[in-house]
Amino acid sequence: MDMKQYGGKRNWKDLAAILNDNESFVFSTHLQPDADGLGSELGLARYLKQKGKRVYILNPSTLRTNLAFLPKDGEVQVFNSDDHAKILSETDVFIAFDIGNYDRLESLCSALEISNILKISIDHHPGEKSQFDHTYDFPTASSTGILIFDLLNEIDDSVLDDYEIALPLYAAIMSDTGNFRFDNTDPETFQAAARLVSAGVKPNDLYIHIYEDLNTSGRIHVLKLLLNELKYDCDGRLAWSVIDYEKLSGLGVAPDDMNSLSDFIRSINGVEIGVAITKMPEQETDISLRSKGRITINTVAMKFGGGGHAFAAGCRIPGTLLNATKMVVEECRQLIKRWDANA
Repeated sequence: MDMKQYGGKRNWKDLAAILNDNESFVFSTHLQPDADGLGSELGLARYLKQKGKRVYILNPSTLRTNLAFLPKDGEVQVFNSDDHAKILSETDVFIAFDIGNYDRLESLCSALEISNILKISIDHHPGEKSQFDHTYDFPTASSTGILIFDLLNEIDDSVLDDYEIALPLYAAIMSDTGNFRFDNTDPETFQAAARLVSAGVKPNDLYIHIYEDLNTSGRIHVLKLLLNELKYDCDGRLAWSVIDYEKLSGLGVAPDDMNSLSDFIRSINGVEIGVAITKMPEQETDISLRSKGRITINTVAMKFGGGGHAFAAGCRIPGTLLNATKMVVEECRQLIKRWDANA
């Protein structure tokens, strides 16, 4: 399958040289890694290891349970400065995947600031990346996974026939396109998916792992609370739900069960903007925003120090859950009013 028509849009020459000329790498992705960040780092790491390179994957937080099937034992670690600072100081290149903003690397940021390691970003999000020596950011790409696919296709397209590389890349691309239903799904995405399926990836198996395995008994309790707390404004076009983790104490709810709730809210008929507002103990309030595709909502996230895509974004807000809710809901309300005025 000829993918050169797509690879020609991006220049990977310098990055390919960096990968070839260096021997050791540290990879990482954003806090609470998703399939795109994880799949991208696994795909490139496995290729480099085949070439005899040393690769350490050090992420800022643990994986969601529905993604545990992707890495092999010991392949991904949670970064700890006491255990891993020496690795950073002795490694040639650091690559961040899919982070959106530099500060989403969390505790890795301070370790990187005192290191002379070459720092690279590969991403499909716009965001603050001035801390990197090189950025390979392409906001029009459907996912970071498609960028790694394109990079490997440019370097040596035969490696895309390797199932161990194809599997995480397919998971990355599938996840960030909402199983190929979001409006970022383009011809390149389908071409890449077809190539990876030809390497042995089974789409149904991946769908079950990533989407259906989310629905634990604990998550059902979360969804019950979400429905009970659901509120509407702007003639039903704005919907939000506020969930305090402490209200679910004793029900067997895991932190993982609190993820991906705004997608559910957005799916309600008539809703243009869906917002999930969640609070974990001793953490800032987490805001997840989703749009049906007509109203750009990453401006709301950026107002509060976050970011993301035009129709899928998020941020964290310090202070009380009540105040965070008031601020975000009012900002979304005003956004819809401005959209109405310009329609």
